[in-house]
Amino acid sequence: MRKVVFLLLAALMAMPAVAQVNSGDSIAPRKKVAVVLSGGGAFGAIHVGALKVIEEAGLPVDMVVGTSMGSIVGALYSVGYDSNDIATMFRTMDWTELFLDRKNQQYLTLSERDKQNTYLYEREFYLGKGIDPYPGGVIHGTNVERTFEHYLQGYNDSINFLRDLPRQFACVATNLITDEEVVLTHGKLAQSLRSSMSIPGVFSPVHMGNMVLVDGGAKNNFAADVARNLGADIVIGVKFDLGLGTDTQYRTLIDVMERSMGSDVSRRAQANEKYCDLVVKVPVRGFTSGSFTSKALNTLMERGETAMREKMDSLMLLKAQAGANPEVNYSMHLRDINNLRDDEEEVKLINTCKPYALVGSDGLRFDSEDIAAIQLNGHYTMGGKLHKDLELTARLGLRSMLRLAFDIEPKPFRKIGLSYEFWYKYFDLFTRGRRSDNLSFIYQQANLKLLGIDAMNFDCEVGLGWEHHHHFKGLKNEYSEVTFTPNEHYFNYHVQLRYNSQDNRYFTRKGVRAEARYDYYTDNFGQWKGHSGFMSVMAMCQVTIPITRTTHLRPAVMGRLLFGDDVPIMKRNVAGGATYGKFFPQQLPIVGLGHVEFFDSKFIGASLRLQQRITGRHYLMFDGCVAEHNEELGDIFDRKPLWGVQASYFYNSGIAGPLGASLGWNSHSHRLYFFLSLGFDF
Repeated sequence: MRKVVFLLLAALMAMPAVAQVNSGDSIAPRKKVAVVLSGGGAFGAIHVGALKVIEEAGLPVDMVVGTSMGSIVGALYSVGYDSNDIATMFRTMDWTELFLDRKNQQYLTLSERDKQNTYLYEREFYLGKGIDPYPGGVIHGTNVERTFEHYLQGYNDSINFLRDLPRQFACVATNLITDEEVVLTHGKLAQSLRSSMSIPGVFSPVHMGNMVLVDGGAKNNFAADVARNLGADIVIGVKFDLGLGTDTQYRTLIDVMERSMGSDVSRRAQANEKYCDLVVKVPVRGFTSGSFTSKALNTLMERGETAMREKMDSLMLLKAQAGANPEVNYSMHLRDINNLRDDEEEVKLINTCKPYALVGSDGLRFDSEDIAAIQLNGHYTMGGKLHKDLELTARLGLRSMLRLAFDIEPKPFRKIGLSYEFWYKYFDLFTRGRRSDNLSFIYQQANLKLLGIDAMNFDCEVGLGWEHHHHFKGLKNEYSEVTFTPNEHYFNYHVQLRYNSQDNRYFTRKGVRAEARYDYYTDNFGQWKGHSGFMSVMAMCQVTIPITRTTHLRPAVMGRLLFGDDVPIMKRNVAGGATYGKFFPQQLPIVGLGHVEFFDSKFIGASLRLQQRITGRHYLMFDGCVAEHNEELGDIFDRKPLWGVQASYFYNSGIAGPLGASLGWNSHSHRLYFFLSLGFDF
């Protein structure tokens, strides 16, 4: 009996071990598969096409390791976007804005928006007690980090990338302090991406703990060894291939840098191929790492897809080696870009002026009237209880200007202040469409801002001003009908209101822009030449109406009315040109009328613009206008109206502003008008 009991107990104790052996023999554990994505700027688009084919093959992807742009694609893939989502991001993202430090317009006041739509580049310099949070780079990279925080919602806290993401993820950066490679596997995901793609000298380094991190491509642009060290059993690598070229193909700095740093000649990238079970090299000849146009990105994605599709047999073999179950769908689509919610953060104004910070800005433009102009701006914010700003602006060109302003902000976005402007202007004046006068004069203006409100889409100013004109000896011909006094000066009381909800100053897709101003002019704060002062009322309103996604209508009305006697010549109504206030503060633009001309004291007009985006950043615009003017308001429609038409082409360069040309005709001048404009207006 004892023997029987002993045998039964022995059999029961042996059963778990036997079961384990049988289980291991029947279901082998699946191997961990990693995909390694190289850096390379715009070349990163090849990874999107390659991932599409991997998904079609049904190959499980457990880990993604990326460098620079490869880290961006890899992180998006690791949080659950599929290749189609990432392709949509590449096609729709404004890469120019992404790689600049332009602030989000919806958080800015109107005056800050005006500056941002004027200058090419802005940089902060910290004085005294100020500490620069973004040293060592031309571009801060804040837009990159903010954009990917949006796409990586839910993973913006400090996390472990190998544990807390749907797919394991790691990216590579370079520590400037030790000159060593750093593998980032935990922390804030968007900040880690920002570190991995921070091109030295271009983007400010990322300070993380005691490390100063820049682009991982400087040390390991194809990190297949990292994937192995993190436990990957099967590694698939995707990298760009510039191909071998002749000596004539390496004449530019970009060609030489890309060839020496990013191609197969790179010893580290070539050596790391031995860690891969499959290496897919995608040809990118004909493009550069800066080819972020829609056409280039689409082509690069297609090339990545084609190159990976040619390796489909190898992918299926690796799928079998990995132990993937043919009946299991390993594709992961946990997120959909079309359903990505907007940030829940309330949209409100932020104070972008930091104490002890000197913000320097510079603008440059060329056109067929001013030829060339440059404008520099310095804005210094002082510390202390009251928010105090000192601003200096200088413009050099045929119209040269120096402006000094000081503002105090007793309450947020409420200002009082004092400003002074000095202008030298030189241009041609026309009379009834014929060149009649050649003007050169000095214009000075001092303004006391008694109350200023600078809000999100609205600003208001109540103030007292002084203006002075000094004319040099001008040239005139038989068409001239005006006489200029050597000196004119007057005081004014004014109220100005502005509203602007447009999403873009130059290529508007939605919103309303409106402005109104009232001025009362005197020569002694009470009267003008012994009688009541004269008044001016100016107003304009422009509305953008979307017709389709690429087609927009923009109707507008405008006008300026003068009331009173003995109105000086320099305050009369002036119209012509493409922008408000170009040669005279009161100047109104007229379609097809390229020159400046004085008109009667009552002037009103209406215009309509058809804006058509052809493709990408290319736009066609068609404008028409009609205007009326007379000395008496009741008789303003008695004359035959003047009208004009204009056709324009513009390219939205982003960083340099709109680049284009216009051809117009106006019934007042009876002649064609051509205008070339390159850059922001100022």
